[in-house]
Amino acid sequence: MLSFRLNISIKILFTSVLFFAGFYVLTQTYFWLVSLWLFLAAILILISLIHTIEKHQRDLSNFLIGISQNDFSMYYTGKKANKLDKEAQHAYSVISDKMRELRKVSESNYHFLKAVVAHSSIAMLGYVEDSGSVTLLNDAAKDIFKIPFLTNIKQIKSIEKELYFLITKLESGDRSLIKINYGNELVNLSVSAKELKLNDQMYKLVSIQNINSELDEKELESWQKLIKVLTHEIKNSVIPISTLTEVINQLILDTNGNLKELTALDDEDADDVIQGLKTVEKRSKGLVKFVNSYGELSKIPSPNLEKVNIRELFNEVELLLKDSFKTNSVHLKVLASAKEILIDRELIQQVLINLLKNALEAVTGKPDGIVTLQHILNADGRDVFTITDNGAGIDKATMENIFVPFFTTKQDGSGIGLSLSRQIMRAHKGSLKVQSELGKGAEFIMIF
Repeated sequence: MLSFRLNISIKILFTSVLFFAGFYVLTQTYFWLVSLWLFLAAILILISLIHTIEKHQRDLSNFLIGISQNDFSMYYTGKKANKLDKEAQHAYSVISDKMRELRKVSESNYHFLKAVVAHSSIAMLGYVEDSGSVTLLNDAAKDIFKIPFLTNIKQIKSIEKELYFLITKLESGDRSLIKINYGNELVNLSVSAKELKLNDQMYKLVSIQNINSELDEKELESWQKLIKVLTHEIKNSVIPISTLTEVINQLILDTNGNLKELTALDDEDADDVIQGLKTVEKRSKGLVKFVNSYGELSKIPSPNLEKVNIRELFNEVELLLKDSFKTNSVHLKVLASAKEILIDRELIQQVLINLLKNALEAVTGKPDGIVTLQHILNADGRDVFTITDNGAGIDKATMENIFVPFFTTKQDGSGIGLSLSRQIMRAHKGSLKVQSELGKGAEFIMIF
């Protein structure tokens, strides 16, 4: 079979020759009838040429339409295939095989993803934002809403009103916690959302996770750490008090348990009694102060949010601590822009002062002690304050307990500063984290 290119070339050549011959016979000889036959033959070959090209284009068009309709069986074998040149036939076969393979992979991935979503323990819900039409509802979501199917997102409003408003108000990438009554049990749910644009329509994919077990584990762990710290602190106060009261009892009571005449005590015993009572008083007041400080952790006021210039905020904190840093020969480096941020000025100022004081203590006595207060934007575009020091760093055991209330490594520390700071950041819907490596200092990160 002649190739398509050769077939076209021969027809063009014959058409040209016949037209030229017909023109020559018509103008140079008297056989004008022969010239008509030559012209007619040229026209017929030209029509055949046009038909061949159109047929080839039509075959290509039908092939592409077939692909668009997921039909890969056209124009490859049998008589239809012989109408194409070998190169086109080979190209169609390669494309067909590739498309068939891609379709198979796509279908496999679709069914796999569908199975994963259906059997996921995390509830998943997808809907069109404009109409509210539900396009995805897995088994876990059906279990949470206690319904076999859901056609429109508005149906959730009659099931759990607060959850409905949370789902519709959540912006893409946001995550929020909510408590709902699940049967006769109060359930903590973590709800997150992601917006997608498909076929010129906005969809929202919502994931809902029951985090009761995780919260229970964290709560138990927190209570264990807190009890450990409380036990340690109370023992430090109660044991000396118990020992001293026993000694005082021995000095002022006789063998029968009756009170001695205090005037009969010699000067040394009298002095021991006085000093012992003073110590008991001091330790008792310390214990009362410790108990009172526990109440401070539950008295964090709601933030009074206002637009605050970051540079001005940092300058105010720097001015307050300037003398302390100068006295300890520590350099405080402040880096900030004039950007405004929505925060409670007094509360965040309290956090900054607490963290800067801790950093100052970490580098005090070091010849080249440096503490850096800086504002940056993280990869998510969130405002971040960092407090970095070049001190000795924090060991692993301390890192695990550093935010536990009343845990402290300082001799005169209360152990509530970092706990309060973290609660203040949480009240701002932010977080407080720490990174450290022994010998390389520490960095406290305030993420808003």
